[in-house]
Amino acid sequence: MSVNDFRNQILSSSEEKIVGVNKRDLIDKILARYSSKFVIYRELLQNSDDAESKSVQIKFETEMNTDKVIRILFKNNGFPFRSEDWERLIKIAEGNPDKKKIGVFGVGFYSLFTVCEDPFVSSGGQGMTLYWRENNLYTKQGERESDDDWTTFLFDMREPIELPDVQEFARFLVNSLGFTEYLQEITVHFNDKLVIQLSKKIQGPKFTMEIAPEFNRLSSHELFYLASVDFRDVQLNIERLLVPDTCTGKFNQISPSTIFLNIVSGNLDVRADYEFSAEMKRITKKELPRETTIQMIYTKFDEQNSSGDCVSPVFKDLFPYPEQGRVHIGFSTHQTTGYCFHLSARVIPTVQRESIDLLDMTLAEYNSEILCLAGTLCRILYENEMIKINRRIVNTQSLKWLEECAARALTHFTFNTTTPNEQVGEITESQFFSCSEEKLTILSTTGILPISDVRIPNLEMLGFIKTVPLVPTIIFEQCKTFFKKAQSMKLIRELNFLDVLIELENREFSKNEMFELLKWLISYLSKGNIIDTSNFERFMEVARIGNDFRPLKTIRCFLNPEIIPSSVDVPDYVLSYTISKNLKSQDLIKWFKWSELSLVDWARFISNKPNLETDPTFVEKVYEILAGNFNKFSIDDKRLLRQLFEQKKCIPTKFGMKIPNEAYFEGVNLFPDLPTINFQKSSNVKDLMELFGVRKIVEINLIIDRLTNHDDCDYMQLIKYLASKSNDLKQNEKNMLKSRSIWPKYNQGSQQIQHFVISDLHIPLELHRDLGLPVVDWKVRWVRNTPEERFLIELGIQQYPTITKILELAAPTTYSDIRYKALRYFINNFDRKYYRNYYAAEINVAFLPCLHDNYAKPLECFINPECTVMSFKVINRGLQHQVGKLGVRQNPNQKELLSKLLQNLPRDEINAEKIFGYLSSRQADFNHSDWNKLATFDFIPIRNQSNGIFFTRPCKCFFKFQDELRDHFLQIDFGEKANRFLQSCGVKDEPSLIEYAELLVKSSHELWHLIGVEKYLNILRKIANGFSNFGNMASKIVLVSQMKKAPILVSITNKNREINSEMRETNNYRLGTAKEIYINDDKIYQGIFNPLTAPEEDNLEIFYKKLGCKSLHDSVKEASIPKGSIRVTDKSKKFQEIIIERASLYYFKYPLNDIKSDDEWLKKLKVREIDYIETSYTLGNIKKTRKNNTSILRDDNKMDSWALYITSNSTTLDISKHIARNIYKSHGWKHIFAVNTLITSSLLDLKEMGYPVDHLLQQVNGKR
Repeated sequence: MSVNDFRNQILSSSEEKIVGVNKRDLIDKILARYSSKFVIYRELLQNSDDAESKSVQIKFETEMNTDKVIRILFKNNGFPFRSEDWERLIKIAEGNPDKKKIGVFGVGFYSLFTVCEDPFVSSGGQGMTLYWRENNLYTKQGERESDDDWTTFLFDMREPIELPDVQEFARFLVNSLGFTEYLQEITVHFNDKLVIQLSKKIQGPKFTMEIAPEFNRLSSHELFYLASVDFRDVQLNIERLLVPDTCTGKFNQISPSTIFLNIVSGNLDVRADYEFSAEMKRITKKELPRETTIQMIYTKFDEQNSSGDCVSPVFKDLFPYPEQGRVHIGFSTHQTTGYCFHLSARVIPTVQRESIDLLDMTLAEYNSEILCLAGTLCRILYENEMIKINRRIVNTQSLKWLEECAARALTHFTFNTTTPNEQVGEITESQFFSCSEEKLTILSTTGILPISDVRIPNLEMLGFIKTVPLVPTIIFEQCKTFFKKAQSMKLIRELNFLDVLIELENREFSKNEMFELLKWLISYLSKGNIIDTSNFERFMEVARIGNDFRPLKTIRCFLNPEIIPSSVDVPDYVLSYTISKNLKSQDLIKWFKWSELSLVDWARFISNKPNLETDPTFVEKVYEILAGNFNKFSIDDKRLLRQLFEQKKCIPTKFGMKIPNEAYFEGVNLFPDLPTINFQKSSNVKDLMELFGVRKIVEINLIIDRLTNHDDCDYMQLIKYLASKSNDLKQNEKNMLKSRSIWPKYNQGSQQIQHFVISDLHIPLELHRDLGLPVVDWKVRWVRNTPEERFLIELGIQQYPTITKILELAAPTTYSDIRYKALRYFINNFDRKYYRNYYAAEINVAFLPCLHDNYAKPLECFINPECTVMSFKVINRGLQHQVGKLGVRQNPNQKELLSKLLQNLPRDEINAEKIFGYLSSRQADFNHSDWNKLATFDFIPIRNQSNGIFFTRPCKCFFKFQDELRDHFLQIDFGEKANRFLQSCGVKDEPSLIEYAELLVKSSHELWHLIGVEKYLNILRKIANGFSNFGNMASKIVLVSQMKKAPILVSITNKNREINSEMRETNNYRLGTAKEIYINDDKIYQGIFNPLTAPEEDNLEIFYKKLGCKSLHDSVKEASIPKGSIRVTDKSKKFQEIIIERASLYYFKYPLNDIKSDDEWLKKLKVREIDYIETSYTLGNIKKTRKNNTSILRDDNKMDSWALYITSNSTTLDISKHIARNIYKSHGWKHIFAVNTLITSSLLDLKEMGYPVDHLLQQVNGKR
């Protein structure tokens, strides 16, 4: 039976029982969730407002002489209870069905049970008491004659409670009174004393606001439509407030207080479809109303600020600013609104009435839609405030007050995270920003504008931003939270570079504004911000200064007043000093690529001023600026300055304004008619005047002219005068003295005077005269280190012979006494006078004396006398320790050695030993390339059989090898030292493998007969061992091919010989080709055919295989036929048992890659006895037939079945041969003997040999 059938069976036949309810527990658990303070009064006040009460009275009765409350009376003058109201009162969870009323859950009245056990209700002449009997709630109801219009709730305290705090209770009641629809008065008595009296008055008619068309009035799912928005002025009064004094117990009366509020109502049309309405009715037990209202307590922002300090604390909760307001569902709940106003709305609360239900899907949609239009209402109110502010902007005097109003409005509508449910604020805030087609407006520095058109201010930019709309400082400081959020939502952004460009395009800047602009831009760029090239160029173009509209792009320089005073004229491309004086030079250079106005550029500008050639005072001021910074000029700058001024009449002299080259310094008094300079402070401009070309000495042409045209001229006095003025002579003047032939040469014994250029003469020293050098004529003794000597040296007189001259004098063409003196002078003065200009490679004079009366250039002779063996020139012994500094080398270099060796080959063995011995000492000088060249040269002398000499290269001869090979290889020995050199050249101790192989291919039979079998085999072994490294095999293909075809391989055949009267099988050796020889890998086949086989050595076999020798085993074709009856005998059983028992031992420590058949194959091998086995063997064209005693053959009937056939004559060695052939890939004698050992040895013997046979021994013992 299915579960569904089982359920139907029970429903149709079983007895039914009612579900019991513990009413006391149910009510206690429900009321436990009503946790807020004054919850009883909240519920009763709500019921009173639902009953359209105008007035409520609350009375607290206390015990005699105490403050403990024992009874509370709550009265309202609303509609009396109807019969349905009495019925609903005694039903838990049946709320008010009136769709305009707040009640939904029907448990509000039961909050009285939190403090009492038996509440009593009286209304309209009827009364009802409720009381508990055990866990069930009972009622009794009666009537009385009464004209009392009041509905009264009386409840005696379960336990006495404290009187409420008067001010706190009054604040709760005022807050409740704010949003009541009908209730207008509340009074509170402590016993008979009136302690609280509150009232509410509606001021004037409603005012309906016009809603702008850009607003979307529908909620997000179109459940509600905002039909209209009404304003109503409300007055709240505290008419009486008595606060008890905690010390005296007496009551102190607080002064009456009044506030005025705006109640803003958003009137909503309900547009729910049928399905949604039905679902709401199912949940709330009410029909959805056709209209509903949302309300806010709203104050005018200009009024609120002015009256804030005068408002009674009792009204505090009505003005939550700067905190969030609360959602009122009839009365205040725990839920905050997110903004600074209270919101009253007929949303559906949770059971405890403290928060909005956003969990149930249907209720969540209903509540969210109302909250959605609450966001729209907030936006309408905010935009209305902006409109009001915009109308009041008439002058700057009221601007600050309006900014305060705008800041307060914006602060009130700045949304914060709501509690306890964050969704409430998120829904409202989202609608606040999205409900209008227009952007949110704010007050800016240029009026009310969409927020996207306004910029958040940057303090660094306030000094120059005047036209771009900014958030006023007051608003920004007070509303930072809003603007931070607005930035994250990309509604507004901070001032940036693009805004600066807009500002610049709209107007020109004053100098102060330009300073502020540049200061900001430098800071902006210094923080790592990047401006692309096009925008920066646009900035430089539109940034204009002052009335002349000069853009920044025309600026190239800025002024340094420490160099150029700010009072002088400067070019128009220089930034005004008013702007630059408070900016750092390095910033102007780094970010704007401007440079400091240089003195040279300023001089170029000032040099074009007309008064430079007319006004001495102006000129002196200009020169004072240039002279004060003279040491800062570079050589190029000075050259340019000279060019600017040298052709202008800008030098004041005692004869008027002159060009610099026509003026003289004041101290030049050689002639009285010279125009000397005339400055007030001439010492300050001395260097500058000298730069411009003002003369310090008389013109040199004038002096020379007078001297050369007057025979009585005292030229020694002239030299003294010029030497005294040497520092003042210009370079061109000195060049004239250098280039003119005006200097007399000393002629011994002759009165004739010859004039020479100074550089052709030497100073008049005795040594120079001894060497025959031309010296200057000097009438008195020559004194060293005088001003005259220094002057002549500066002009170019020779202080000592030039290197070319001294080497000419030292050459063999000169007289020997001069030659000797010249060489001594050159060597002794080399370091001090000639070192810097001496390059040994450029010396073309053979001036160095060598052995055997030879002379040589420095690079053509050497110091080491050993190199004479190769015919090199060697310096005289007396000079060997002095000529190293002249570039003479100890030995020739490797190129010279190679060249000399090949040009002068050794004459004989003795000469070769000396040459090779010397070259051995020079091996370290040779590089890899040199050794490669030597390896290919024929320079080694070999004496032939006719005693003649021929030359060979290193690779063709050897130091040692077998004597028998002398006829085949060249052997040399020039001594240990010489041999070391030749070994480095490539001479080897013995022939290489390739050379041996070439010898075998060429003369194998000749060598075979000459050296015998064993030595021939040794050569083969050498070749076999190195064959895998046989040079570059690709380049030896021809040789390998020849080795395969030539009879170079030793082969073996067996031959019977009589030895000591016995016939024995011996090896017979002969040479053969690879094609003729087989690898001996099958002893059976060898015994049958006795072919040519390779020696049984591993390396040789591998070598033979590579040359093409075939496997004997693979070359023979075998066919066997067992003859006679096939039977199982004791012998076959014995071998069968041994083979199976020891199957695993045949593979012990055997390499896996050499196993042909595994132990499973061996265990399946059957052993059978027959008469004999007839086997035919074919090797090439040779065919032989044998009768055998042993063979392993495949069973004809089964492909995977094999049998070992034996006869009565089969030996264990025969059996071992055949087993080895079938289980191993290699089956030489060592493999056969290993198998034979396993067959014939006992298990104990095998254990001694190291085989793992313990398990076999245990099996044997177990059988016993």
